[in-house]
Amino acid sequence: MDLGFVTHAVHANSRLVYLTVSSFQNRENIVIAGPPDGNIYPPGPGWIFLLVNGVPSQGKMVMVGDGQGPPLDDAAWEK
Repeated sequence: MDLGFVTHAVHANSRLVYLTVSSFQNRENIVIAGPPDGNIYPPGPGWIFLLVNGVPSQGKMVMVGDGQGPPLDDAAWEK
C-alpha cells in the first residue's frame, strides 16, 4: 500500500496491489514476487501486510525498487 498523502479526508495516490508469495524460507523470511512494473506500483516506500485466514498482520514499511522515481523528460518541461 502506497504512503500517499491525505488532504480533506481523502487519501490521494493510495494503491492496493496483491502480491504472490513464492516461498517461505523459514518462519522469518518470505519471498514474494514484486509488482510487474512502475505503472502498477511506482518505486518508493510502501506498506506490506500479510493475510492469514483473512486476518491481516501489522503493517511493515518496505522500499519498492531502489526508491528513485522515473527519469524526468526535460524536453517535456521546456514545452
